[in-house]
Amino acid sequence: MKIAICTTGASMDSKLDKRFGRTESFIIYDNETKEIKHIDNTAKQETSGAGGTAVRLINDHGAEVVITNEVGPKAKDALKAFEIKAYGIGDCETAQEAIDSFADGKLSELSLEKPSGLRRA
Repeated sequence: MKIAICTTGASMDSKLDKRFGRTESFIIYDNETKEIKHIDNTAKQETSGAGGTAVRLINDHGAEVVITNEVGPKAKDALKAFEIKAYGIGDCETAQEAIDSFADGKLSELSLEKPSGLRRA
């Protein structure tokens, strides 16, 4: 399985980027071969719709899972359409910590459902 991780750099020691659509880059990690590929996030330059474009980018690289802090509504729609699961970063600070925590089952899957309407405070 290939896992996309939102990062600020190109190595497994890179800090996690808490943004999804406008993350600096992605590391695509293949948990079977242990291969690592760094991808610059070209979607971060979009004026709108960066989340959907970022989903297409990681899908084009075979990602079935993304580890991120949160995703916006357009990204949620795209993740559902491409059947890519999203997991939160938890207490992880680096890409390696995120992969280790994912492998240990310590990361929580993020809901891709949108809130149903406006609510009063």
